Amino acid sequence: MAIQLQNLALVVAGVLLVYPELWTLSQQGQGRRMAVVEGATQNDYYSLMDNLFAAYKPEVRPTFAGEATYLFVALHLLSIQDLDERSQVLETSIILEAVWLDSWLSWNQSQFGNVSEFLYPQSKIWLPDVIIENSVESQKELGYKTNMVRVDSDGWIHWKPSQVIKTSCDIDVTYYPFDTQTCSIIVSTWMSTQDEIDIDPQAASTGLILDKYSSSGTWELVSNSLETLANERNLTRVQFKLKLKRLTRFYVLNIILPVLFLSFTASLVFFLPADAGEKIGMGITVLLAYAVYLTIIADNMPQTSLQVSYLAVYLTLLLGLTAMGVVLAVVVLHIHHKPDDCTIGERTENITRKLRNVLYMNKTKPKKNTKPRPPTTPPPVPPLSTKREVTPISRSRSKATVRPVMHIEVSPPPSYSGEVDDEIITWPKVAETVDRVMFIFTSSLIFIITIIFIPLLGFGA
Repeated sequence: MAIQLQNLALVVAGVLLVYPELWTLSQQGQGRRMAVVEGATQNDYYSLMDNLFAAYKPEVRPTFAGEATYLFVALHLLSIQDLDERSQVLETSIILEAVWLDSWLSWNQSQFGNVSEFLYPQSKIWLPDVIIENSVESQKELGYKTNMVRVDSDGWIHWKPSQVIKTSCDIDVTYYPFDTQTCSIIVSTWMSTQDEIDIDPQAASTGLILDKYSSSGTWELVSNSLETLANERNLTRVQFKLKLKRLTRFYVLNIILPVLFLSFTASLVFFLPADAGEKIGMGITVLLAYAVYLTIIADNMPQTSLQVSYLAVYLTLLLGLTAMGVVLAVVVLHIHHKPDDCTIGERTENITRKLRNVLYMNKTKPKKNTKPRPPTTPPPVPPLSTKREVTPISRSRSKATVRPVMHIEVSPPPSYSGEVDDEIITWPKVAETVDRVMFIFTSSLIFIITIIFIPLLGFGA
C-alpha cells in the first residue's frame, strides 16, 4: 500500500512539472489554428477557382468591347551562349517577362478569404501569341505547358518564360579578331494585330535587364538598348539591341603573334646559301604554314562577299610573297648550278659587279702600295783639268766595252695609286647576288605590309 501511494505521488509531481510546458505548447497550437482560420482555407481556394474558371476559355482573348490588350514586356539576359560567325547566329539564354491585364480573372479578396494571388499553369489561361521574330529555329510557344503564371486579384497576369533562343545576327568580319558586333532580339506578335495586342516596353525599361547576367568568356557586352520598331503588317514589334566586343587575348596569342613570327621567316629562303640544299624545302614549309592559318581563319568567317577581313588579306599577301620566293629560289638554284663553260653576258656581268659593290659583297682586296726606293743618283763627274793626261790604252781592250761616261739610264717612278683587281664574276656569284637583292626586297615588303595591316586591324577595337 505504501509503495502504491509513493508511485502515485511521483506521478502527480511529474504532471505538475510538465503542465506549464504543456500549457505553453497548447497556447501556441491554438494560435496557429487561429491564424489558419483567419487566412484563406482550402474551401476558399476551391471556391475561387470554381468562380473564375467555370466559364473561362483560354482560347478567347480577355477583353471588353473589343479593346486592345496592352502587353508590357521586358527581357532578362542570363548569358551569351555562343555567337557563330560562320552561320551568323547568336545563341542566348533569356527570360521574357510579360505583364497584361486579364479582367476576367479578377475577384474581390474579401469574398474569398483575402486571397490576393495564386499560381496557375500557363496552358489553362489565355496567353498572347508572342514570338521571337528573328529566330532561326522553327517558331514555338514560349515556355512549357506546366510553366506557372502568377494571377493577382486585380487581374494582372505575370508571365516569365525562360528559354535558350537562336537569333540571326549580321556579322561584320572586316576587323576580325578585333571586331565589334551588333545583334538584336526582336519580340513581336505572330498573328494578333496592333488593334488586338499592343506590345509596349515596361516602365523604366531602357534595354536588357542584367541583374542575372553571367559574363561570357568570348564576348564582352559593351552596351544594350531598346527601341520600338515601325509597324509591319500592322504588328507591334520591340527590338532589344546588344553591342558585343570580342575578347582578343586568345586570338592574339594563337593567331596574330604566330603569323607575325612566321612572317619574319618568309624572306629567309633567300638568305640560305644555295649549297645548303634546303632552299626549296624551307620555302614550301613556310608556304604551307600560311595556307594552314588562312584555312583556320576562313573556317570562322561567314561565306559572304559583303565584307572582307583585313587579316585574311594580310595572310593572302604573305602567301603570295612566299610562293614568289619559292619560284625565285628555283631560278637562283638554276643559275647557281650552270656549267662553267656557259659564258656570262657582258651586261649581266656589269650589273652583277655594280650590285656587289653597292651591297658590299666584293671580296677582292686592293693591291698593297709598296714604298718605292729613291732613284739612284749618278756619280759625280770629275772636273776637267786643263792639263790633259794621256793614259796608255791597252790594245787588248775591245771597243764594244767602252761606254760613254755621262750616259745614265733613270727608271720612271712607280705608281702610288691603290688599284683594285676586277673580281671574276661566275654563275655562283650571280646567284648569290640575286639572293641578296631578293632578301632585302622581300624583307622590306613584308615589313611595310605588316606596318600597314596590323594597325588597321586595331581600328576595330
